Amino acid sequence: MNKLEKRTILLNTLFQFGYNLASNFLSVYLFVYADSLITMSIYTIIRIGLFPVFFMLGNKITQRRPFAATYAIGLALMTCSLVYAISATKLFEINGNFVLIAAAITGVGEGFYWYSSNTCNQIVPSIDSRAQFLSINGICSNIISLVAPFVATQVLKLSKSDLNGYRIILYMITIAYLSVIFVALKIDKKADRKNSSISQAMSLNDDKWRKHIEGVFFYGLRESLGLTLMGILLYNATGSGKLYSRLQMVFAIIGIVFFRMLTKFLTKDKIKNTFRIGMVLRIASAVLLVVFNNMAGAIAYGVVNALACVLYDNSYSFISANIIATYPEQMSERVVAKEIYLSISRCTGMAIVVLFYLILPEQLYLIVSVILLSLAPIVSYNVLINAYNKYIR
Repeated sequence: MNKLEKRTILLNTLFQFGYNLASNFLSVYLFVYADSLITMSIYTIIRIGLFPVFFMLGNKITQRRPFAATYAIGLALMTCSLVYAISATKLFEINGNFVLIAAAITGVGEGFYWYSSNTCNQIVPSIDSRAQFLSINGICSNIISLVAPFVATQVLKLSKSDLNGYRIILYMITIAYLSVIFVALKIDKKADRKNSSISQAMSLNDDKWRKHIEGVFFYGLRESLGLTLMGILLYNATGSGKLYSRLQMVFAIIGIVFFRMLTKFLTKDKIKNTFRIGMVLRIASAVLLVVFNNMAGAIAYGVVNALACVLYDNSYSFISANIIATYPEQMSERVVAKEIYLSISRCTGMAIVVLFYLILPEQLYLIVSVILLSLAPIVSYNVLINAYNKYIR
């Protein structure tokens, strides 16, 4: 691998440490103040809803400037959001809706960052080094998925209270993001300037691309649950920040074990079977946690979800990447277009939760919305497998 590929893996790894901590603890920290699943659902809609705008703006910027610019802007804004979350606790105590300001800042920052990361991971590796790049990147990601909850567990163990521990973790995330900026400033690659545009890539006139996007959309509906709600439900089931962090560490270990055991089955010939099994497990994991919101449900969710992540998510990524690869002249634009549709579907999923909150009794809305969204993988599986069999195999 060349220096740029190694630098990109280092950037991904450093960022993943901070982001793993943020994914597990920022929503829980804000939920303590918001004290409302609906406020946190709206938080997620605002955050994810801003992605498409800044994906497209990022694409414009990187046609003239290196990806270092969009990486740095995104990370700086994400850091500002953390600083706001740490320093605005008095505002949150007055009105929990002030957490939505953090959603707006984070959404803009993540829009720039994920545009940069998704595109660079696609275009930085050469054809010859892509397999090695993805393999090393995956290994580093697995290690970090274990290190982050371990560090969080130790911080919470030594803290006077969960809330104090969350603040220390947020400081750690801030430092991690600042260190990533220094690495990102050396990513000197630019996006290709072509006649193709993102609006052209978003067109659904092409039957193959339309089927792909249909599968992506339903994939995103289910994944919307994992953005905020599942973490909060898991936290509620454990009843303790320390226990929550310990479970996250155990689930990370289980995920690594499953990954090492099952990746040999994630091949072109077996992809239909791994995707189908993963689909069933993905559906079961969320239903178990929302129906049995206690320690038993939390443990069952973690184990089943860890297995589903290996089989379902990797099968989805394999099929999606192969379809995108059939558009070599529009690869960057197709990546951005896919992520825009994925953002729209995730916002739709969160909007469904809010809608059911408005029209159903309080004791029913969460169960109904989680079960309904959990069934979306059935559609995603059928659409993507049909597209794969028809256009790729």
